[in-house]
Amino acid sequence: MAASPAPSKPASLFRLDGTEAETLVSLRPEQVSVDTAVDLSGTPARLVAGAFHTEVPQWIPHAASLTGSELDLSAELPFAVLLVPRPPWTYAVTWGAGHLALNDEHVEQGFGLMFGIRRLDPFDLGLIASAALDASARATQISIPGGGDLSAFRLEPYGELVNRLAGAADLTELTYGRVTGKRYRIRVGNALWVPLAKEPRAFLADLDAVGAVVDEPDRDSALRFIAQTRPLDRHHRLLPTLEDRLAGALGGEENGALGLAWPATAVREAEHAGSFRVTGLGAGGPFTVAGRLDLEHLTGRLATLDAEKRVKALRAGRVVTCADDAGEEESGAAIPAAKWVVFETTIDHVRYVFHQGRWYRIGETYVEQMRAQVAALLARRYPWPEVKWTPSGEPDDEHRYCRKVAREPGFLCLDKDFATTPLHPRFELCDLLGPGGELIHVKWLGRATAASHLYTQALVSAEALRDEPDALAQLAAKAAALDPARVVTDPPGTVVLAAAGRSWHVDELFTLSQVALLRLDRAVRALRAELRFADIPYAPKSRTRAKAAKRRR
Repeated sequence: MAASPAPSKPASLFRLDGTEAETLVSLRPEQVSVDTAVDLSGTPARLVAGAFHTEVPQWIPHAASLTGSELDLSAELPFAVLLVPRPPWTYAVTWGAGHLALNDEHVEQGFGLMFGIRRLDPFDLGLIASAALDASARATQISIPGGGDLSAFRLEPYGELVNRLAGAADLTELTYGRVTGKRYRIRVGNALWVPLAKEPRAFLADLDAVGAVVDEPDRDSALRFIAQTRPLDRHHRLLPTLEDRLAGALGGEENGALGLAWPATAVREAEHAGSFRVTGLGAGGPFTVAGRLDLEHLTGRLATLDAEKRVKALRAGRVVTCADDAGEEESGAAIPAAKWVVFETTIDHVRYVFHQGRWYRIGETYVEQMRAQVAALLARRYPWPEVKWTPSGEPDDEHRYCRKVAREPGFLCLDKDFATTPLHPRFELCDLLGPGGELIHVKWLGRATAASHLYTQALVSAEALRDEPDALAQLAAKAAALDPARVVTDPPGTVVLAAAGRSWHVDELFTLSQVALLRLDRAVRALRAELRFADIPYAPKSRTRAKAAKRRR
């Protein structure tokens, strides 16, 4: 006996706001072969289908010059989109390249994820794609073809922005689940890839069922933590309020925490930059900052603008690192000034963060749990000698301080003494080697966001010393050169972060700095070492000394 036909077929489902005319991008007449109204059991819908033409790839001449073969690889990408209004939303079912026809500004961000959080089996996941919400912006995709539980994907408990999931799901409410009694391996992100009924009335019922699942509470889901941190879409109702608060902070108002944060793509260049050239940041023309870039260099220019123009100017401005003091030898790409700024504010017990040029929502429960863990972590103290750091305003200020500490018994100064390994061509093993062989990394943290490169330095050093014999040999040689009696045979078991300019306290760190710190602690523990913290006694920076130092540079 022949099997009965499947009641459903998988397709990509999106949910959009706005009018029907706004949901699609502008399509040229030659791209559209069908644009017609359709009736779905009494519900008016719209079907748009056609093909996108792809141009000849830019790499064709290279391939032809090497092989002598002429290649004609232009092609047509067929697409179809079915728009179904189910107020207050419009659902879009896409086939082929149909997703390219949707107006991304009106696509509900994370729609598919919200369904997946409520219906995916946390013990039978096949894929998780995520990005780190910190200075690294690291992107990761882990696949387990046979399926695995959530713990097998080793997600960070904090600061992991999940973008896509795949796995077995309970589809009891949909036609497929009711008819077959089986689960189905769905894919979720901004879209939901799921079997939808082929018969119109059942299809509409499936859309309503999906919407009901997305709108139900997620308190019983093991995956609910995914929704704790989400990017805001461009039409979020609070976006104007958030942009106004950011504009006020750029002008000096105390309505949230504002700081300077190095973009993920510029951490290395910024660490070694001789100057920074800033262009397009409002009126006044380009300018160059010798030495370190401070937040005031950006806000000083933006504060002169009307409040409603500041955020636009921040997004239009560009910052490029330069190797020289005069801003003439570029060492990195021009990066939007908005990616150099981080801002946090709270509305109705929810934390919102402006990071890498985009807004994110962070749930209050998430923040409270993270603060408790960070507070416990910062309680691991390292005793620091009574050596005061009095800033001189000179570029080698940190090195001068490390040399002062090295006069204390057992401390060795390795600041600016770089190591080289196959995996790490140039890095600092530490700024100071402690009496017990501790790796000590020293920084002046003038702002709450300034810790990210300190974390990076500590992690690179710990990983190199644990994984690369060359690094350990170089540490032993450098220590013996400074003190012949000092013998280093094993990777140090303690990593110390020593800071001046602010204390190691949870209230002194941005949310994203706390995220990065918890991630660093996990990584260091995985390397069989312990993270400890030291508050350096210091004198506040003098603006007079800083200005004099800038004039000398």
